[in-house]
Amino acid sequence: MGLDKEILHALNSFGGGNQNLWDLASNSLFRGFPVFFSIVALWFSSEQLERRGRMLAGLLAACLATMLSVWSQFHAAVHIRPILDLAIPLDTVIPRTPWDRTNSFPSDTATLFFSLAAVVFVEKRSVGLFCFAWVAAIVAIPRVVVGLHYPSDIIGALVLGTAAVFVFTRFRFPRGLFEYVLACFEGRMYIVHALLFVFLAEAFDLFPSLQDLGKVLARLLHA
Repeated sequence: MGLDKEILHALNSFGGGNQNLWDLASNSLFRGFPVFFSIVALWFSSEQLERRGRMLAGLLAACLATMLSVWSQFHAAVHIRPILDLAIPLDTVIPRTPWDRTNSFPSDTATLFFSLAAVVFVEKRSVGLFCFAWVAAIVAIPRVVVGLHYPSDIIGALVLGTAAVFVFTRFRFPRGLFEYVLACFEGRMYIVHALLFVFLAEAFDLFPSLQDLGKVLARLLHA
């Protein structure tokens, strides 16, 4: 925890109060374009069922890893979010107001983007490495700079997101299941493409509709 705080303070002092830095890091188009462009380009670069089945398995892993990271923030009290810890002096452009998730391990945003970068890496290593570097520089590190996360939250997200994708794409299931489904829809691929578009549109802005639905369901269950 000591090293975590030291790195946090060092990065925060570098640009925690820089509004332009945060505006770029939180801009959906700027932070997401290289990753989502690469996924779509790889999808349409080949019609092989093996590649597309593997990519769908990786996208499923990304979704599940992100859900697990959000669940962890609600239920696993690893440490409080830095920006909510008033004992930590921070220079930040983010208002230090209450959040619905006080815990910050691991970063759900970084989990999603690292896992998507891993999907690209599995198919094209050189492009995937660029995506990993982009996510680290544009998505992950700025979240430490402004005090939303500790460095360990980012490392946890990197491990969780990448491991989930590698496991799901390496083994026959569920990759084989997706290949079978794609074969069944061979003459109706427009349906698959429409579903993929909806998924990527939601993922582009961190699944806002799914998060809202989850909150509604949680309220209904506790009613």
